[in-house]
Amino acid sequence: TRIFKEQFGVSINAYLLQIRITKAKQLLRFTDKTVEEIAVECGMNDANYFTRMFKKVEGATPGHFRKLW
Repeated sequence: TRIFKEQFGVSINAYLLQIRITKAKQLLRFTDKTVEEIAVECGMNDANYFTRMFKKVEGATPGHFRKLW
């Protein structure tokens, strides 16, 4: 874990969260899947947790992000 952080500058958990949010943004933009389906597909089984993490990283809820596109 320490070596990963030294190499990439972020923790493993932060890195995985960023990958999941990036995948979620693609799905929100290019599919009609529900937020719940996207949360599960991105590895987060709780849609409320997914929404909180998405808003923390992107500054907007998944629903608002989708409306922008």
